[in-house]
Amino acid sequence: MFFILHIFLMATASLGVIVGVSFAMFFRGKKNWLKFHRTINLYSFGGITTGMIMAFIYVSGSSGKHIEGPHQIVGLAAFVFALITLSMGYYQLKAKNKSAARITHRWVGRFSLLMFLTAITLGLILINII
Repeated sequence: MFFILHIFLMATASLGVIVGVSFAMFFRGKKNWLKFHRTINLYSFGGITTGMIMAFIYVSGSSGKHIEGPHQIVGLAAFVFALITLSMGYYQLKAKNKSAARITHRWVGRFSLLMFLTAITLGLILINII
């Protein structure tokens, strides 16, 4: 059950991040784009966090080896970069050097999204879907 919850939460949250990033890219000039971007990505981060917890519980009940392959390493790194992205997103609103903070937020966010997509691909390979 924890394995299925992990897959569901991570897939849903990853789609949420894609929607949030797309909204920031394509609707930046529209009213309330930032509110939507923040809300969808905050909920997605909550889903990612819960998905990580489900994976931890699942592995604890089976092999007990948490970080033993590329999927796990890339997934953990993606989670850390997502946390940094989220933090930079809030920091840039109050930063003295808003331009540098905004650029960092965007690039770290792009990298974390790429890492999540890589972790998804590696996970699908791990369960023999790809």
